[in-house]
Amino acid sequence: MAHGLSKSRIIEWRQCPKRLWLKINRPELIETSVETERAFQVGYEVGDVAQKLHPGGILIETDGLREALRVTQHLLETRPGVPLFEATFQRDGVLVRADLLLPEPEGYRMVEVKSATSVKDYYLEDAGIQRWVIGDAVKLVSFEIAHIDNSFVYPGGGDYHGLFKRVPVDTETESIAQDVPAWIKGARQTLTGAEPTVERGDQCNDPFDCPFLAYCNAGDPVTDFPLSGLPRLSATKREQLEARGILDVRQIPKDYPLTESQERVRRIVIEGNPELLPEAALALSVLPYPRYYLDFETVSMPVPIWAGTRPYQKLPVQWSCHVEAQDGQLQHHAFLADGLGDPREAFAMRMIEVLGSDGPIFVYNQGFELGRIRELAEDFPWMAEPMKEIADRVVDLLPLTRESYYHPAMQGSWSIKAVLPTIASDLDYTTMEVGDGGAAEEAWLEILHPETTDKRRQVMRKSLADYCALDTMAMVRLVAFLNHHQQYQATS
Repeated sequence: MAHGLSKSRIIEWRQCPKRLWLKINRPELIETSVETERAFQVGYEVGDVAQKLHPGGILIETDGLREALRVTQHLLETRPGVPLFEATFQRDGVLVRADLLLPEPEGYRMVEVKSATSVKDYYLEDAGIQRWVIGDAVKLVSFEIAHIDNSFVYPGGGDYHGLFKRVPVDTETESIAQDVPAWIKGARQTLTGAEPTVERGDQCNDPFDCPFLAYCNAGDPVTDFPLSGLPRLSATKREQLEARGILDVRQIPKDYPLTESQERVRRIVIEGNPELLPEAALALSVLPYPRYYLDFETVSMPVPIWAGTRPYQKLPVQWSCHVEAQDGQLQHHAFLADGLGDPREAFAMRMIEVLGSDGPIFVYNQGFELGRIRELAEDFPWMAEPMKEIADRVVDLLPLTRESYYHPAMQGSWSIKAVLPTIASDLDYTTMEVGDGGAAEEAWLEILHPETTDKRRQVMRKSLADYCALDTMAMVRLVAFLNHHQQYQATS
C-alpha cells in the first residue's frame, strides 16, 4: 500500500528517516517547543499579509483535503484569472498547498511565502517538491520564494507593500524536482519497515529541532555533570571524549587539552566546592553611588505594527531599574508599555529621567542593552546625547562574574538564571508565569494581539512587571554576593 505523503513529511524524512517513522507510528512522543509553536503562528501571520497584497484572491478553506482538491480544480477551470491562496494539489499520493498561485498571461506564478529574512537551503528542497507536484497540474511560468525584507520600514496605515523580497528559484527547483520521485520512494520504504536505527548527529537540530529528541535521548547514561556543562566544548572534542567512554566532566583526564575556562570548570566540579575570587569585588569597590541596576525587555515582530519600525526589530517595551544608595537602601522604578502604540519614545524619556547623570549602570550581558540604547539614539536624534551618556556609564556584570565566580550547579553557564540559584535561592524564576526572556516576548505578543481580552492583558502585564523586577533584583543580590555584603531588601 502506498503511503500518503505531504511536502512536510518528505522534508521530515530528508532530515531524518526516524523522525518521519516516529511521527506516523508514535505521534504521542512528540514534544513541541514554545519556539516551534511560535514559528507556526508567525508563518500564519506573514502568510495572511502576503495574501492581502493580492486583493481579489480566493483563500481555499475547506474541512477536508478531498474537498480542497475539488475546489482548487473547480476554481482553476472557472476563475483562471483570480489569485488562489492555499490551492491544493496531489500527484502520486503526495499532497501540497501553494501559498500564492498568481495568474500570468501564459500560466501561473507560484510564490512560497517565508517568514525568514533570506532564502535558506532547505526552502529550495521544499519548493522543489511543490514544483514537482504542481507543475504536473498547471503551467508554471515562474517560481519565487518571498521572504521578509528586514530593511522595510513600515509607513503605517496597513501599507505592507515592500515587506517581501521575491527571489526567483526556477533553476534550483527544476533541478531539485528531478530528485523528488526518489525521495518519495525512500520515504515510503521507511514507512513500510520497522523503526529505523539512526545515530544522533547534526540532523537532530538541522534544519529544525526534532520533536523526538527526548525519546532518542532517553537511553543516555545519567550523569550529574555531563560534557554539555563544559563551556564552549567543540563537537569534535565532545565526540573524542565520548569515543573514549568519557561522559562526565569529572572523568576528563587532567592532561586532556582544555581551555582555561573549561579546565577551571573541570577542577571546581571535581573539588565539589564553589570558587569566588576577589577580582570582581576589587573592580566593584571603586564604583560610586548611587548605583543603577537596569534590565530591558523587547518584542520582535515579523510584521511591524508601529509606523517607523522594521521587521524583527528588537523594540524596547519595558524596563526595570533598582537604584541603590550608599547606605544600601533601594528604590525600584519601572516602565511598562500600554500596548496601544509605539512605546519607544516614552520608554527612553522615562529612563533618562530615572537614570540621572551620575553613577554606574549595571547590566548583565551589555551587548543587548547597549544595542537598544544606540538604536533609540538613532531613532530619536534629540535624545542622542543623553543616550550616549547612559551608554558610557554601563558596567557589564557578566564578565566580572565569569572571571570571579563558579559553582558546580551552574553546569557551565554564567547566565543570570544559572548563577542566581547558587547565590540567592529565594529568588525563583521557576514559579513565575513569565520566567525567561522568551516567555516575556511571548507575553508581549499576546498583549498586542487584538483578540486578547483586557483581563488577560492585565494578568500578563503583572507577570511581566514581576519578571523584569526580579531580573534587576537578581543583579543587586549578585553584586552584594560578589562584594560579600549582606543581602538587600527592596523598598518601593
